[in-house]
Amino acid sequence: MANFVAQGISRKQIRAFTKYVRELCGMTDRMYFPVVEFLEIILPNLIDDFTYEIIEYSEMPDKEGETIPSLNTIKMREDVYEKATQGDGRARFTILHEVGHLLMHDNDRVALCRKSDKSPLKAYEDPEWQADVFAGELLIAEHLVKSMSVNEIEIRCGASHAAAECQYKQIRR
Repeated sequence: MANFVAQGISRKQIRAFTKYVRELCGMTDRMYFPVVEFLEIILPNLIDDFTYEIIEYSEMPDKEGETIPSLNTIKMREDVYEKATQGDGRARFTILHEVGHLLMHDNDRVALCRKSDKSPLKAYEDPEWQADVFAGELLIAEHLVKSMSVNEIEIRCGASHAAAECQYKQIRR
């Protein structure tokens, strides 16, 4: 079984990067991050040849989204995109997960390899973990939610309960 291995990056580094992304977009103090607007309007202004495609469920039944960094392209399944436009926290997270792949992963930073020693992949080298952390950190900015409960984070940031709980625990470490 093959694994993807990414150049190692810590949660602290990803948090700093998402803070930079928010600054770049003028959204440092915006509690509810505008995920769909970010995908449709801001990313095309930040990345010259960026494209996104909304794919019918029948064409991508086994994936909610897909990113092709070499083409600066994100493909989102139609049902996920529609839910995100309606404010669904899980769908908003999924879009940002794909954005994380786009902004952090390319052929120079991610490799397809077969580990010979059978040792488990370190979390900070897992591109899926990295994209999840990116999504959580961009959706739920640490400096804005430090004094909030999980339920407040969920509501004010438009996040799923699972994402709010995960970020809540990370912030209190």
